[in-house]
Amino acid sequence: MRSTRVLTGAALSIAALGLSASSAFAGDFGKIEVTPNPVKAGNSVNLNSSDCGKNGSATVDASTLGAGKVTLSSKGQTHTENVQGSLRVPSSTKAGNYGIGGKCSNGREITGTVRVGSGPSGKTRTGIGTTSEGSDTTEIAAGVGVLLAAAAGGVWMVRRRRADDSA
Repeated sequence: MRSTRVLTGAALSIAALGLSASSAFAGDFGKIEVTPNPVKAGNSVNLNSSDCGKNGSATVDASTLGAGKVTLSSKGQTHTENVQGSLRVPSSTKAGNYGIGGKCSNGREITGTVRVGSGPSGKTRTGIGTTSEGSDTTEIAAGVGVLLAAAAGGVWMVRRRRADDSA
């Protein structure tokens, strides 16, 4: 009886983790690539997205930075499947992460993050051989795998302990 409750609890925990992980991917937003990222306040960043379709355009709201609205376009670009533009980060902007978002002419919504730092721009080293560019699907899948292995090990230990107690 007790092992049934433990197994049920483990199954419900795993189901809850699975549902919360999938809700993170529920939105179908395109991506705005920001370079350089991080950027020093007062400098310009380039914005690029391949989610607006060939010969598309987009209007991006960068008001969180105090930069207003920016238009991205594929006109005059070598690769017409990408929309591009740039914005200048106001020199009064404090260090931090600033979300930007917009809508493409094809109706797709796009989002990105401008990281404003106080030092020189470029990728930030995390000390473990990677850069702080955000999680990718492989890292998320590996984390879920570790959680599942830990849950399975916990169930096995409880069942083993229960078997030892009854002997």
